[in-house]
Amino acid sequence: MIKKIVFTFFIATLLLAGEGLPVLTFPRLAQLGYFPSSPLPNENSVHFSYAAWYLDTDYSSINAYYDKYHFGFQGLISGNIEIRGDVPQTDPIGTTAYYNSLLFAGRSWTLNRSWSFNTTLKLVSERLYYASSWGVAADLQACYAFESPVRILAGLENIGLMSPLLNQSTQLPARYYLGADLHLNSFVVSLMAGTGNDLNLFYRLGAAYTHSLFDIRYSYDHLQGIHHIGADLKWNKIRIGYGQYFHQRGLGYPLMFSIGLCF
Repeated sequence: MIKKIVFTFFIATLLLAGEGLPVLTFPRLAQLGYFPSSPLPNENSVHFSYAAWYLDTDYSSINAYYDKYHFGFQGLISGNIEIRGDVPQTDPIGTTAYYNSLLFAGRSWTLNRSWSFNTTLKLVSERLYYASSWGVAADLQACYAFESPVRILAGLENIGLMSPLLNQSTQLPARYYLGADLHLNSFVVSLMAGTGNDLNLFYRLGAAYTHSLFDIRYSYDHLQGIHHIGADLKWNKIRIGYGQYFHQRGLGYPLMFSIGLCF
């Protein structure tokens, strides 16, 4: 029975996020979306985010930033997955849900005016029906800033391993990429391109405008097929983020909200 459920959810996952373990590809903050080189906030803060995503999926995240450290939680629940038993039936005999979550912690290093590094370690879990799986994944990014308003970067995302979900491990959505930023006063243009597990090329692009009272961002993830428009309102120590996502395959237009507090 579990094999039939896994197969059904595998098809849904392809539509949901393009790959397995979708929580690893979801945005952490509503206002950042899929911005290629999302910088760590330069202020100590904690943020809570929520989105009603595609295919009856609820997604939430908690992100905290303190000095050069960042840590938090991301989790999703996809409900109403039909159970049809080992013998095919016209009507389902019940429903179950898929759970995917992670805990993460990381640190950034600034070596000098040119070189900086970002690292993140993640503890990942997933559960479907009575089967569950655990694993670890890591991100590493190196950045070099020129004297001009140009910064280049290279990195790895979601490199690690998972224990078997019943008899087979879910493949981590690994990324290997190069990218560049162009900073012009309050404007930033960013581009990232690379490859994943299947060696197919992908790219992300973004543009942002930053003001003392608000930020506005656009981003696009080619592999996910999602456009994003986001904004971040700043009022004293409160941060309110909004993100609108547009799936080019017509799955819907989910909203994501974030609220943060600086300290």
